[in-house]
Amino acid sequence: MTTPFPLLHLPRLALIPVFQCMEEIDVISFSLLSKKARNLSKIFRKLSPISMNLLVESDHLYIKVDLRGEKSVPLYFNTESAPQLVNVMSQERRFTHENSGLSASQWVERILDVTSCESIYHLELKGSQQLDVCDTFDKLKNIWKLYIFSECSDNFAKKALEIILPVTREITLLKIPFENREEFQPFLMSNLNYLNVQTSTFQKFKYTLDDLLVTNLLKLKLREVFLSATDISQFLTNWFHSKRNSRLEHLSLCTVGVINETCLPEVLKAVSFPVNEKRTFRYSKQLDFISESFRGGYDIERTDGKKATILFLTFYGRTFIDFYVWP
Repeated sequence: MTTPFPLLHLPRLALIPVFQCMEEIDVISFSLLSKKARNLSKIFRKLSPISMNLLVESDHLYIKVDLRGEKSVPLYFNTESAPQLVNVMSQERRFTHENSGLSASQWVERILDVTSCESIYHLELKGSQQLDVCDTFDKLKNIWKLYIFSECSDNFAKKALEIILPVTREITLLKIPFENREEFQPFLMSNLNYLNVQTSTFQKFKYTLDDLLVTNLLKLKLREVFLSATDISQFLTNWFHSKRNSRLEHLSLCTVGVINETCLPEVLKAVSFPVNEKRTFRYSKQLDFISESFRGGYDIERTDGKKATILFLTFYGRTFIDFYVWP
């Protein structure tokens, strides 16, 4: 019979070389044993995470920790009914409430704590809320990018958005979880830096001109919108006469149907820019890209000196419109 080694009873000087020889995955796994194990892990082995990604599925959580100078460390937390992972290494990194004594929320918090990670780079929500993680979302101070996939239930998506919106910078929606425009417009009017809606089916509601007029985002990207040339013309006219200090820097649309420069109102006095000259637009804050380059387009200048450029590109019955507001 093997006698367990009393690691926690070793004097502190003896623990230092033990922790220095441990791999990062073992340090994190050891910290999950108890509060004392967590405290010892933080004292004797400082981990330096570059970033952390968190994936929420219907039956498990997946965390990938990228450590400075080391390869990524993947960890899993499964519900009891979740299927066994095929990969042997993954099985060794699989945690449940039964083998860790922690809930899903507590498990995420412990990993964030022992790695001293204050932010999540990618948070991906897939599947319904079978794991209690919303309590953890409330404790996150910074989330760079949030992705909501089509598998995520509407209720879970809306609950997560309500909690996460104040601490995230970019949101990508691969489904529309909102029942009506009244639920959706608060996100357009928020101080979010970037909203990217990548879904081509709008069964609940369609975007209208009003959605574009109320937006306060730095960048808004919408796919497969049913806006007419008249809607685009009215949006540009409103921007030209507006005295509201909107945060909008880039509006990107993919419209159903062909729209071109003929929609530009005469009041704009739009001036075409040569297609053989390249220009670079730089965002005031770091978004998915620091800058974007393009050629051609039509320049507009308001009476207050504010300048903008609009570009049209027609492709297979769709029109891609980019509207840039220069600083």
